[in-house]
Amino acid sequence: MDRQDALMVDRGFKIDNICNEKGNTLIRPPFLKGKNQFTREEALETKSIASARVHIERIDQRIKVFTIFQNKFCWGHGHLAHNIMVIISGICNLGSSIFSADKFNTQFE
Repeated sequence: MDRQDALMVDRGFKIDNICNEKGNTLIRPPFLKGKNQFTREEALETKSIASARVHIERIDQRIKVFTIFQNKFCWGHGHLAHNIMVIISGICNLGSSIFSADKFNTQFE
């Protein structure tokens, strides 16, 4: 991963140390942790993260169309799993945008 990369995770992913070592930004929604409600800043951060997660779910759905990993996968071919996932992700990235055209600044057209 590049130093400008960020990872969006949920509470169960304990990778803070690894991200810090690599210089990556870790994005995790705030949790109440014994509080009754979020602060204004936490609520705005949660809203921002939730809106980004919608787009991640859209990409996940595109990837799930490829059902190769839903079938039995021979252990002898396990070393190919990463390459298969890279190809599937590339195909999904070459598809139509998950954002509507009005979400982009069109000054460069």
